[in-house]
Amino acid sequence: MPAPDLYFALIHARTSTPNQWVESFYHRLDLEVQSRAAPMPGLRAGSLYFPTAGEARRALDIGLPRVRVLVPLYTREFLHDPPPDFGDRLHRLGDPAEPPFVHPVLWEPHLPARRVNGLAQATSLGSSVQEYLECGMASICRLNAYTVELRRIVDELADRLVAAAENPDRMPAWLRGRPELPMPPRVPEARFLITVVQSSLRDPDWTPFGPGSVTERARDAAQRLSLLPEIVLGTAAPSAVNGFHESAGVLLLDAAVLDDPVNRPAAERFLRTMPPWMTVVMVIGPDHDDHAARAHDLAAEARSMAPNGVQVARDAREFQRAIDEAVTKARRNFLRNRQTSRPWEDLR
Repeated sequence: MPAPDLYFALIHARTSTPNQWVESFYHRLDLEVQSRAAPMPGLRAGSLYFPTAGEARRALDIGLPRVRVLVPLYTREFLHDPPPDFGDRLHRLGDPAEPPFVHPVLWEPHLPARRVNGLAQATSLGSSVQEYLECGMASICRLNAYTVELRRIVDELADRLVAAAENPDRMPAWLRGRPELPMPPRVPEARFLITVVQSSLRDPDWTPFGPGSVTERARDAAQRLSLLPEIVLGTAAPSAVNGFHESAGVLLLDAAVLDDPVNRPAAERFLRTMPPWMTVVMVIGPDHDDHAARAHDLAAEARSMAPNGVQVARDAREFQRAIDEAVTKARRNFLRNRQTSRPWEDLR
């Protein structure tokens, strides 16, 4: 006999550290749903939420219980790079009238450049709360001035989730008769590329300094500045419109590449032709760090080729400082130096 379904799953743009406001919103919503729940056979009171990317990956690997409603928190990062357990639903590849139903929440007041699933439902949730449409749920959760509005929205969402979960054969009222809102014209989002050049074809979860990948740390640094990061391998760096030479970004360079006679020529071409606004963080792993003189020489060689200088990281603490500075510098240099006829408001 299959395990009973749960009421809902809350999904957000996960990082390596939990978001306290998302956690608070989830726990409040879960309590309200459970207080209204009257489970029937095949359904039990409960929900899913994973505060970090690591926890979500581990749960996905072992398999998740079924849920009746998905509640994605629509942020700029989510819409740009949705989590794997929601990505195939973002652009209506399935039937929205069959479970699991999708009821998004506008976590930030940002509408995407192209139509995505559930915007009408997300906006209708705050039809009586103007601050929700103007500020997004994140601001309402943070500010004491919005206590009444927060309660009103959570109560309305809990009512919708319970009704949908307990009547899976009936299209929810919030899905019926709610036409999609017209999408405002927007330019494409400006991407922030985190380009990885390594000595071998490893996956992007590169951990030269122990637990915690340097790529994830770089992604977090970009998101703290409200940028839209994408991780690409150096050999696959895009060169088309809005690609490698049309985006701000940083380069994570494995020092071992310059000691590799096979890969060094490609790395040299990469360093010499990269855009002048791109910044470089050279990662010197334990193998080279044990040979200080050679590590110094490799850093000097990289600096002689890179147009915008090179920062060196020999351990996790040094890398965190370097990547924070590199992301800020890349963003500033791009805005100052890139001559384009298109606006890039999202990087300002």
